[in-house]
Amino acid sequence: MDRRALLGGLAAALVVAPALAQTGGSSPAMPSGSPGTMPMNQSGGQMSQADMQHMQQTMQLGMVALESSRIAMNKVRNEDLKRFANFEVQEQTTLSEVLRSMMEPAATATTGSTGGQSNQSSTSMPPMQMDSSTRDMMQKMQNQQAGAEFDKMYLQAQLQGHRDLLQVQERYLQSNPQNREHMNVAKMARGHIREHIAMLEEMQKTMR
Repeated sequence: MDRRALLGGLAAALVVAPALAQTGGSSPAMPSGSPGTMPMNQSGGQMSQADMQHMQQTMQLGMVALESSRIAMNKVRNEDLKRFANFEVQEQTTLSEVLRSMMEPAATATTGSTGGQSNQSSTSMPPMQMDSSTRDMMQKMQNQQAGAEFDKMYLQAQLQGHRDLLQVQERYLQSNPQNREHMNVAKMARGHIREHIAMLEEMQKTMR
């Protein structure tokens, strides 16, 4: 598998991202003064709750994969796993950019403009937060010495995280989404996640 081709595929999604849900209030919260109204996309259609939930859950799990891979880049000893960690950092960063461009186009457009600060505060998505169990896992990874045990710890965390990510994509795609561009991004992510799971499972066999 050509990993650069996979990364290129996600980067290509950045080209179509501006055509995705453009909003006047892209945060999960309802826009002020419009109770019960979901953000609008560029074509005037509303973003569904499923769209917003999918993006938030994907970014949440992606953040965990990204941060654990950043730790692993300096600790992993298995060469295949080290390459995976480096690639995962690149891919999760790109995927985060894609999703943020879908959720915060108004905030991006107003950056640096007059009144941009107040506009951005109303459109920005709340920062992702790790739950206590995830923070504990990150602390254990930080404290674990480099070596075979760390490699196993990182591999298992990535395998579980990717399985969770896959479930998020599957749930969204099974919800009969109406946003075609958003659906295509989810399909692309699902394909990449499946390939990553296959890679990790193969590495797991050699590390036992």
